[in-house]
Amino acid sequence: AAAATPAAEGGESGAEGVEPGAEASGDAAAAQPEGEASAPAAEVSVPEAEGSALDRRASAEGSAAGDDDEDDEEDDSLELSPEDLELRLQSLLDTCTYTVFNYTRRGLFDRDKLIVLSLLTFSILLRSQAVDSSEYEAMCKGLKNPNPPPITDDLSRWLNEAQWAALDVLTTLPSFVNLAKDMEKSSEDWSGWCGLEAPERSPMPGDWAKLSEFKQLLIVRALRPDRITNALSNYCEKIMGSDYVNQEAFSAAAMMDETTSSTPIFFILFPGYSPSKEIEAHANKVGYSVENGKLTLISMGQGQEGPAEAVLDRYTKEGGWVFLDNVHLMQGWVPRLERKLEVAAETAHPDFRCFFSAEPINGAPFAKIVPESILQTCIKISNEPPSDMKSNMRRAFAAFTEEQCERPSTEVKRTVFRSILFGLCFYHSLLLGRKKFGVGIGTGSGSGLGFCRGYSFNMGDLTTCGDVLYNYLEAYEFVPWPDLRYMFGEVFYGGHITDGMDRRCCTTYLDVLIRPEILPAGALDDQATWAQPALELAPGFKAPLPTSYQSLKEYIENSLPAESPVVYGMHPNAELSLLTSQGETLFKTVVDVAGGGGGGGGGGGGGESALRSGLQAFLDKLPEPFNMVEVELRVKDKTPYVVVALQEAVRMNALLVEMKRSMEELTLGLDGALNMSDKMEALAKGISTNTVPALWMAQLSTRVQEVYSLTAWYADIIKRYEQLAAWTAGEVVLPNCVWLPGMFNPKAFLTAVMQTYARANKLPLDVMKFMTEVTKFKGPEQVTEPAPLGVYIHGLVLEGARWDTEDAVLKESSPSELHPAMPVLQVKPVTADNFTLDGYYACPVYMNMQRANVYSPIVSMFTLRTAEPEYKWTLASVALLLQDDLA
Repeated sequence: AAAATPAAEGGESGAEGVEPGAEASGDAAAAQPEGEASAPAAEVSVPEAEGSALDRRASAEGSAAGDDDEDDEEDDSLELSPEDLELRLQSLLDTCTYTVFNYTRRGLFDRDKLIVLSLLTFSILLRSQAVDSSEYEAMCKGLKNPNPPPITDDLSRWLNEAQWAALDVLTTLPSFVNLAKDMEKSSEDWSGWCGLEAPERSPMPGDWAKLSEFKQLLIVRALRPDRITNALSNYCEKIMGSDYVNQEAFSAAAMMDETTSSTPIFFILFPGYSPSKEIEAHANKVGYSVENGKLTLISMGQGQEGPAEAVLDRYTKEGGWVFLDNVHLMQGWVPRLERKLEVAAETAHPDFRCFFSAEPINGAPFAKIVPESILQTCIKISNEPPSDMKSNMRRAFAAFTEEQCERPSTEVKRTVFRSILFGLCFYHSLLLGRKKFGVGIGTGSGSGLGFCRGYSFNMGDLTTCGDVLYNYLEAYEFVPWPDLRYMFGEVFYGGHITDGMDRRCCTTYLDVLIRPEILPAGALDDQATWAQPALELAPGFKAPLPTSYQSLKEYIENSLPAESPVVYGMHPNAELSLLTSQGETLFKTVVDVAGGGGGGGGGGGGGESALRSGLQAFLDKLPEPFNMVEVELRVKDKTPYVVVALQEAVRMNALLVEMKRSMEELTLGLDGALNMSDKMEALAKGISTNTVPALWMAQLSTRVQEVYSLTAWYADIIKRYEQLAAWTAGEVVLPNCVWLPGMFNPKAFLTAVMQTYARANKLPLDVMKFMTEVTKFKGPEQVTEPAPLGVYIHGLVLEGARWDTEDAVLKESSPSELHPAMPVLQVKPVTADNFTLDGYYACPVYMNMQRANVYSPIVSMFTLRTAEPEYKWTLASVALLLQDDLA
């Protein structure tokens, strides 16, 4: 990630420097030197273009001075017509743009490539005014009306509230004024288009198919946010060309053509990818090998500083290639490497080359490992291997040889070894592939549906587990299934895991996979009696017959099911959730980098007037803080619920006071009465880009609220205030039904439920737990009296499953329904001896889709009734969320 940042910045500056414009003569002068500097490969056309301009001037002077006819003819032949000059300049701009982009793209993570391409494409289109800046801004911000008008019955059959809220904002743009009315008239056509698997590839109903492709992107963003990344990729490919979307495979030979002795090469490491092997293979082809002393490969670690420095010094003088692997393990030594490379850049032998590799630190993906000076001078290579199940299985099984499979001492043990080894490789592949459905830790957006945190499971974990399997089988007469599961799940793979729910998921996979049913039916020492194992590794995918090492390799190639979330135990909706959060992350990054978008030139005054009107609108809606003295005077008995209400009111006051102070200060700054400070600039940017300012975020207990846009966040704060105002009115009595997402500290409220029961029954708090039951009340308006035991709560949504109100149990999600709302829940306090999970799924409760990351730990565990095995919901990552990011 540290490597990607300068590359992205380079891409952005490159994009700015090489924007093609119709009236390109002025831009060309600026673009030509940049073309030379950034891309020596961009044809030898720049000097020629400069030469033709000089020749034209010489021609004019020569003819004035009466030079001979032969010189005049030469000058005339070098002169370009205006049309040819325009084509020449456009060709230069296209070449320079692609060269800079391609150089940048090589060092980007796959997830960032479309972001940089989108920034480049829209920079060019906005500069040439090919797209409307207000529509572009609307697409990036993706605003939704927090209080949309009521949806019609026809549309409500196939349009959810989030889509309707986005559509309502879209109809404020001139091009889309009649969109909602037309949808009502042609409801069936629009329903059909919206229900397509890939609607961006099909024409829109009626005259809307005649809209420009850019305007159609806005409709896709509102109605099918899960398809916007695909639609955007198709659009960029059409505007820029297929070379910008389809990248050629990495070639060590092509990369080496661009290097010099002063250019280090930096590889980003990925699980299952070893760049040192690729470089060694290429080095051997061109005469550099470990045997002839011209190639040295060093895996960095404790005690390797001396040998690495000695090799760098020797090769700097004599020439040679050195590969320093895993430099992220040597952060204290990296500054010495920086100085060595600075010396090499000035004095190195022409044949000197330095390669090094690193990976982001687990748990700190944005930690700066490699110094900026190295990143700016090196060639960055991010060559991510495919992460689908078949690719992962191939790499996992290839880590073991046929000889290893034949090591066990008896035929029965060899059979058992091969069977369990295949299950172990499948387990390893599941853990690697599951990451693509989202890892919660990160930048404040995205989904934690795969894992709550990122883990660097690697081939070493797998091969060590293979050795442990062999040792256990040799040491015991019978297969010790529980011991194997414990060693694999808790010790080796579990050694990486820091989150309780991630650990539960990983051990559940082993409970499902590593069990006696994975062995073939029949006598294990007689293949003639074997029948297919009963165990399904994935739905419809039976465990293989372990006849031989080669047969298992063929089974991987021929029998693996198609890639889908179902293989990982998840619902097909998991892919929609992933694509939707990717789209949101993409646009959030675009807004952050571009500072709110907008076309080039002018518009400064318009920007300030929009800021002033937004600022005034927020100030007008801001309620007055609670009078805490007055509230406390009305309290008759300080019960746990009253204490929670008072704490929440104090927190709300702190937020309201800070919001009012900062907005009034910004108003004075805009009026010129105060100098603009950094905090005022940050607040202004937040209001302009519709993102929650850090100044306001700091008043909350966590940063989780930033998954909302500013307008949604502000509406959420007003709603919290209204609940608190009703709660603290009169004698501060608990509402009949509490909106749990509206609490600053929901954990404290859930603890208060247990405290109240413990006090009433004179029990110690240590013996208290609580269970949750889903009620028949669909919404809080149906609750007319307090709960007979505990409290009623509402406002939660379910991810990964749905609640069946008829059978009152968890069921599989409905297609395309990502976050169905839960009915009212009852939190019932119970003593530990009455607490049971029989017939229940222990469901984690998180603030939002990011799940448990560094900003927001798990809120609680609720109990939801289930008729199916609990492992089904564990593997599907079923969780309750307090905030619906997609609303």
